[in-house]
Amino acid sequence: MKKIRYAYFVVLIAGISSLNPVAIDIFLPAMPAIALSMAVDPGTVGITLGIFTVGTAIGQILFGPISDRFGRKPVVIFGLFLYIVTALLAPYSSSIEALSVVRFIQGMGAASGRIIGVAIVRDIHAREKAAKLLSNIWMVSTLMPIINPLIGSILIRYFEWHSVFIYMACFAGIMTLLFLFYFKETLIEKDLEALNLNNVLNNFKQTLTNRTFVIYTLIGSLSVSSLYGFLAISSDLLISQLNQSPITFAWQFAIVMIGSLSGSFISARLSLKLGINRVIKIG
Repeated sequence: MKKIRYAYFVVLIAGISSLNPVAIDIFLPAMPAIALSMAVDPGTVGITLGIFTVGTAIGQILFGPISDRFGRKPVVIFGLFLYIVTALLAPYSSSIEALSVVRFIQGMGAASGRIIGVAIVRDIHAREKAAKLLSNIWMVSTLMPIINPLIGSILIRYFEWHSVFIYMACFAGIMTLLFLFYFKETLIEKDLEALNLNNVLNNFKQTLTNRTFVIYTLIGSLSVSSLYGFLAISSDLLISQLNQSPITFAWQFAIVMIGSLSGSFISARLSLKLGINRVIKIG
């Protein structure tokens, strides 16, 4: 893969993989304003982050087999469409319950980019090369949590909280056009039995009883849970309780995400030399 084409591919897959951080991180500075608008506690608005994540988890389970059956491209485009529609509906939510439902469905749409982005990489590369490519993709994706809270804080300063959802829709709209016209399907042979219920259940059984999968999943879950704990309380703690401005919060949040960006940069360089497991142990 030529350098220019490689860089373009990384940015494209990083873009669809960034649907989650765009939906979460640009939302953070708006949480106190949403809580005030809907007359609820800021912690209640934080629950919508968890609901969004549950939607993402369910979406990953659904979109994986569907993309094996119908291909990567149409499923990603459907997920982007779902993401855009829910982002446009969110400003019309009259209650925290309605917003939670919309965010749950949006999380499902966001899952298409996250899970299928990984599948696309595995379609064209194996193991260490895939790990390096994924690390580069995550490194680009990690720029989004650094930039998005700043964009969100600017939007909140000059517009209503609804504007953060308009931004989400615009971002996904651009990714839809790029993916529609510039992405070439990577799944060469579709699995016609991918949606067979017995096959799906059997695949889940094999996966959940696979010791390697369980170990990697626990490692990933434990490391990410600390970040999500911070996400849930950061805006309320820093903006509402410690009286920081949304702009200041954005820079403070960026410090945390720069650490994540540094880790992605280092692991991308080390994975080929040291192997995946050794890099995980170092991490």
